[in-house]
Amino acid sequence: MFIRILQALLLTTGIMFSGCQQQNTAILPATNNIQAPIENSNISKSVESENIASDDSKQKPTVIAYYFHRTVRCPTCIAIEANAAKIIETNFQQQLADGSLTWLPFNLDDTGGEEYEKEFDISFSTLVLAKRKDGNHTEYKKLEKVWQLIHDPEAFNAYIKDEIRLFLNE
Repeated sequence: MFIRILQALLLTTGIMFSGCQQQNTAILPATNNIQAPIENSNISKSVESENIASDDSKQKPTVIAYYFHRTVRCPTCIAIEANAAKIIETNFQQQLADGSLTWLPFNLDDTGGEEYEKEFDISFSTLVLAKRKDGNHTEYKKLEKVWQLIHDPEAFNAYIKDEIRLFLNE
């Protein structure tokens, strides 16, 4: 009996601190054709992305597609990030190359996470589009429907593409 209570407590604690909006871990990704792990995506998301995100010299606003997450994540959180990265990499190659769009996954548990939580009013894994000009975010939009659409690849892909195009004013 004690072991079952301890297991339930550990499971509940893990879910509470994971930052995940949904607790169902038996969720399939939007596509079963994810070619590479998130870490191997061709989209730069390390120091180079952070430098672009903080570059104040651009006259034209830059759109940053942030994927905010926690250290501990469920399969759905990982699938949303992987599929969003794939959609951006596939459909916005020119914008990524010219710097008008940047993909930037960010762990909210890392240094600076609290500031992003406050600025974007987030507490769990969230895809956010933000315009940045002169070193400041001038507007942003949380793409909260990704949680509802992750089971429908066509709708998920269309939603992300359409929202990014709108934000880029295309």
